[in-house]
Amino acid sequence: MNEQDVQIESSHASPETLELESPQPPAQSGVSENWQQNLETLTPDEAEVVESASNVRVELKPPVGTLMGVTIGLAAAVLYTMANIALRHCISVDPFLVSAVKAAPTVILLGPFLVWMLMNGEPLATSGRLVPRFIVVSIIGQFVGNAAFQIALGTIGLAVSVPITLGVLIIGGAVMGRLLLKEPVRPRTVVAMVTLIFAVMILSHPSASETPEKSIMNLPLWVGALFAAASGAAYALFGAVMRQTLIGGVSVPATMFISGVVGTISLWSVTLIRIGTEPIAAVDASQWTMMTAAGLLNFGAFVALTVSLKALPVVAVNLINASQVAMAAVAGVILFSEPVTWPLSLGIILTFAGLLVLANRRSQSLNQATLPGQSE
Repeated sequence: MNEQDVQIESSHASPETLELESPQPPAQSGVSENWQQNLETLTPDEAEVVESASNVRVELKPPVGTLMGVTIGLAAAVLYTMANIALRHCISVDPFLVSAVKAAPTVILLGPFLVWMLMNGEPLATSGRLVPRFIVVSIIGQFVGNAAFQIALGTIGLAVSVPITLGVLIIGGAVMGRLLLKEPVRPRTVVAMVTLIFAVMILSHPSASETPEKSIMNLPLWVGALFAAASGAAYALFGAVMRQTLIGGVSVPATMFISGVVGTISLWSVTLIRIGTEPIAAVDASQWTMMTAAGLLNFGAFVALTVSLKALPVVAVNLINASQVAMAAVAGVILFSEPVTWPLSLGIILTFAGLLVLANRRSQSLNQATLPGQSE
C-alpha cells in the first residue's frame, strides 16, 4: 500500500482508499435549451459565474475514453500490487529504510516536471495556506502509513496486510470525510463500515496468518495486524487532508512532490540515526533493486489512478482498485507460500462485500445526479 492510495469521497482508494478525482465534464447535448434561456434572466455577474463554471468543465474533459479509463484503472491496481510484492521481498531490510528508498523516485521524477511547469507559466499553487498542515500529515503518512505497512508485511504477510489496510482506509476515509470535510455518512456507508470492521477483526486473528520467513520482525501476529490497521488509518487521514489541500489551491504534482520530499528527508534521517551507515551498506543489490522498483511502481500506479479517475466515476475506479485484495492474496499464497486459512478467506469475502455495499450506494447517488435543465 502507499500514501497515494487514498480516497476522495465526492462520489475511492483508496489509500485512498482512493482517489484524486477531477470533475466529470457534462455532455454538451445534455444541457437543455431551457437552461440556456435561463442564462438570459440572470444578472451579468451571475451569468459570468455560470459561464465560467461551464468553461471549467469543458477544460476538464477526460483525457481518455471509458474503455481506456477501465484499462488504465486496472493497470493502476496491478501496479500497486506489483509494488506491494516488491515491498514483500524487502522484509529482511529495515522498514524505515525501505520506505525512505520508496519515497525517492517521486521526488526525482516530479522535480523536473515541476520545473517545466514553472518555465511554462503553470501555477504550482494558488494558495499555500494549507501547506504547513499537509507537511505535518505527510510525515504521519510516511511513518504511520508506509513504514507501518512495511512492518505489517514482515509480521503477517502480504495476503492479510492488504485487506486490513484497505478496509481501515475505507472506514477511516468515511470518518475523516465527515470530521474534516463535513461529508454525510449515509446508512449504506454505515453498513459497509460495519462489514469491513468485521472483516478486519477476522483478518486480525492470529490464526489468519503467520510470520513470513526471512523477516527481521519479531512481533506477535496481532501487533502486525495493528500496524496494518494503523497504516490504513494514516492513509485515510492523509487522503482527507490532501483533498483539503487540493481544494485549497495546491496542484496534484505539487502535493505529491511535497509528500515525497517530506518522506525522503524525514525517513532517511530517522534511518541513519537508528541504524547508522553500516547496515545500509550491507544491503545487497537485489534488495536495493526491489526497494527502488517499489517506488517506481507506486508512482506509476498513482499516475494511472489519477488518469482513470478523470475518465470514470469514483465508484468504478474503487471497484477496480479493490481487485488488489484478490491479487495480493494470490501473490501471497503463490509467490511467498503464505498459508490459506479460513479467517483469511472469510475476511477477504467480507472485504469485498463491504466494498460492494459501498459501491452500490455511490452508484445510486451518481445515477440520481442531474444537471440543471435535465429531465429527472
